[in-house]
Amino acid sequence: MEEELRCFVCKEFYKEPVLLPCGHALCRVCAVGLQSHLPESDNASGTATDYQEADKASVSSETDSGVVCGSRPNSFAGTPAAAVYTSAAFSLLCPQCNKQVFLDDNGAEGLPPFRVMRTIVERFGGVVGAPPAEEACQMCEGERRAAVVRCEQCSVRYCAGCRDAWHPTRGPLAQHELRALGTTCSDHGSPPVLYCNTCLVPICQRCLAERHSSHETQQLSSAARAHKTELSQSLQQLSEQAKAMTEYIQLVKGSGDKINESCEELERQIDQACVEVTRAIDRRRDELIRAARNTRSQAIANMRSLTSHAAQKLREATALLHFSIEALKESDHAAFLQVGNILSARAQETAAGLCSSLDPPPSPPALTLDIEPVIRTVRTMNFVECIPPGAPEMAVEACAARGCSCTLAWRAPAAPAAVRGYVLELDDGLGGPFREVYCGRETVCTVDGLHYASLYSARVKAFNGAGEGPYSEVIGLQTSPVAWFAWDLRCAGAEDALCLSADGLCARAAGWQPRVVLADQPLARGVHYWRLHSSDHLKYYIAYYDW
Repeated sequence: MEEELRCFVCKEFYKEPVLLPCGHALCRVCAVGLQSHLPESDNASGTATDYQEADKASVSSETDSGVVCGSRPNSFAGTPAAAVYTSAAFSLLCPQCNKQVFLDDNGAEGLPPFRVMRTIVERFGGVVGAPPAEEACQMCEGERRAAVVRCEQCSVRYCAGCRDAWHPTRGPLAQHELRALGTTCSDHGSPPVLYCNTCLVPICQRCLAERHSSHETQQLSSAARAHKTELSQSLQQLSEQAKAMTEYIQLVKGSGDKINESCEELERQIDQACVEVTRAIDRRRDELIRAARNTRSQAIANMRSLTSHAAQKLREATALLHFSIEALKESDHAAFLQVGNILSARAQETAAGLCSSLDPPPSPPALTLDIEPVIRTVRTMNFVECIPPGAPEMAVEACAARGCSCTLAWRAPAAPAAVRGYVLELDDGLGGPFREVYCGRETVCTVDGLHYASLYSARVKAFNGAGEGPYSEVIGLQTSPVAWFAWDLRCAGAEDALCLSADGLCARAAGWQPRVVLADQPLARGVHYWRLHSSDHLKYYIAYYDW
């Protein structure tokens, strides 16, 4: 409640609170600081026009009991005369509702004191400042306190302490009349006894005889009871709404705990998923390293095989070379000639085949690791729905059946689950099994080609990445009891001299050649009757077209 006891401008507890016509309060000093002087031109003409447009404006002063405020249920709102506005000298913009208030020459000093606010602030220990001179105790020494009674014989105001000390109700003072101080008439200073329903202000007997003679009035106590009753009802509604708001706050706080738990669980899932991905990468790394090592081992083995084969040939050629050199040293010509041709042929054959049969040396493996698919997959890692959506709600007011078609509409299920699409199902109109007739993201669908005089049942469900949700409530749609049709206008043509009316109800043909005209509605089952009107000399035949 402390917010209600603090001034909207200075943020302190109200000191000498005054009441604005809009119903808000200000400290008197703050109100004086906010008021602005109206130019002479505006004072003469502008305000007389402004009040017609601003139904919340008012001139308030010690000599004015008229107040204009917004209308409310079970209350009367009066509109002061334009002459009151033409006397406005100051204006004040309410800092809370931004509504402009027009004031007379007294300005904000003439605003009525907000006694209820002052009493409540005093009751709850707030500092309200010294009361105005006309409301202060006349017997206090030092800081004056607010007077609570006034002696009609002594014409002196007393606070509670001074009354007990200086004006006890005993002895010669027992016959004095102590009148409790409160709201007084700003025009006559008399206590109000009536309430003007037209001006919405308390008035005294002299006010009733003067300015309020033609106004609707009632006893002050009755008006207070009525207003208290109205306030009590409003407070009851406010209390119920406050209770609902409290429950909502608790619900929001509870959802906050659920959000924290869900996010913590999500973080654990992310950590676990990343660990699984890391393990999979480690396993794949080991496999690739083994494959690379196997490739290296195979290449080295191939290299060693080629080296061994070439070394063997080289040893054989070297042995033949050394043997032939030793044979050249033979001094016995007959002995040399015995093997000379053979050695020469072997040397030529070995020289020719020594390098020709060599395989090319092995090259290092031209391989590299392609990580782009993995990087792309990691970058596309994202969240998916973990729970299926709830049941959609059929929009019964938007569903209708006409002829052999029906239109179905539904509302999306409540959050938090996302929806990727809907599946609409209908039965066969005879209570048979449901079958899917639509799948998509739209929330309205029109189904054609139904049977007449049939009661169809429909239901819909939503789905997302986590799966399908439950079905909605089943609703029934009754197609038209009978079929009506017109001639299909596409059958008309100049080449066969067949003419159809614009409404498709009349067909005319020139000549005596047979003409064929089709209806614009298909009939799938049942027994159907219709009536045709034709000229006497015209013959017609009924047939059906197999679609």
